Amino acid sequence: MKIFTFIVTAFFASSICIAQNRSINFETSSFSDIKAKARKENKLIFMDAYTSWCGPCKWMAKNVFTNDTVADYFNSHLVNAKIDMEKGEGLIIAKLYGVTCYPNLLFIDGEGNLVHLSAGSMMAKEFISLAEAAQIPKTRYAAYKNDYELKKTDSKFLAEYLNIISKTCYKFDNVVKDYFNIQKEDELYSRTNWNMIKNYCSDFKSREFKYLLKNETKYKKAYTGDSVNAVITNVFMNSVDGFLSRKEIKEEDYKSFKTEVSNTKFSSLDEVLFKLDLSYFQKSNNWKQFAVLVVDKGDTYFHTVSEYNNIAWTIYEKSDDKAALLKAESWMQKAVNDKDGQSWFIYDTYACVLYKLKKKSEAKLAANKAIELAKASGVKDAEYKGTTELLQKIEILQ
Repeated sequence: MKIFTFIVTAFFASSICIAQNRSINFETSSFSDIKAKARKENKLIFMDAYTSWCGPCKWMAKNVFTNDTVADYFNSHLVNAKIDMEKGEGLIIAKLYGVTCYPNLLFIDGEGNLVHLSAGSMMAKEFISLAEAAQIPKTRYAAYKNDYELKKTDSKFLAEYLNIISKTCYKFDNVVKDYFNIQKEDELYSRTNWNMIKNYCSDFKSREFKYLLKNETKYKKAYTGDSVNAVITNVFMNSVDGFLSRKEIKEEDYKSFKTEVSNTKFSSLDEVLFKLDLSYFQKSNNWKQFAVLVVDKGDTYFHTVSEYNNIAWTIYEKSDDKAALLKAESWMQKAVNDKDGQSWFIYDTYACVLYKLKKKSEAKLAANKAIELAKASGVKDAEYKGTTELLQKIEILQ
């Protein structure tokens, strides 16, 4: 029995190892020639619009384009192109199709018309579903775009359109407004509209958000407290991001915006205001107030390894405040003792904070651990070069 089990296991292991041996065949000719081939074969073009620095693009190339099922479908149903959007023809193509984020996965007909698209990395099954949708005229992005003006009062159509366009880099605020404009107030509580609020609401001044706040308790009973709190907080923070994205922000504008947020009624408003202040101090390079705030309230609102790492790195880079650095040290101690904190870059941040605090022995241990984890994870030397250089600085600390 043991021998049989071994043979079966070995067979399947061997099958798995050799199964994924095909990949998408990408054309290397000009875009004009690729369109001509698509017309001749009566196929759509799939274009991987990528850049050399895009991590998710590289992940797709390594893990999805080399999947046998993906390769078989794309090679038989599509003419495939892979073009760097920052070089040669790619510069023109990016402008032509409004490519502003990566990876951008475009489906184009032989005449050069964009018929379907999505952005971001995805697993093989979802990627094939995207390509299948592109093959059906009525499920394409282009069909919804063309029908949009005529169907602005059709809730089902708008919901379907949002499901497509929200996965692209195109703006869709107007579609969201159109959808909620035709919803009666007493319909906003339905599960369908709760999901629409959860997925698409981003303005704390909108009618649907005000209704959600007014009926917070009611929503929490139906859709759980944690999920409702998360949605409300996300809407506030999306509004904050929008406000802070302005090129210049006068202090009086900030105070006015903060007053508007403060006047809303939300059970977890303190956290929103904390994050607003923190973001504003970063935007305005007010690192003194930033340090005071993180020391005062950081323990209340930072809880995850990612949060600890991000805030500690900012403190290391931007602040010399001793109290803030000590607080960063305490958070990174929690991070490295967490199962999710066993990554080289987490130890690298820890080492940097300890170095700035002039804790030589502890910093040296953390830096060596970071390098050890980087090597064990197969990280290239160039990626942790900064840690190696940091270790050299630690060595000469007095």
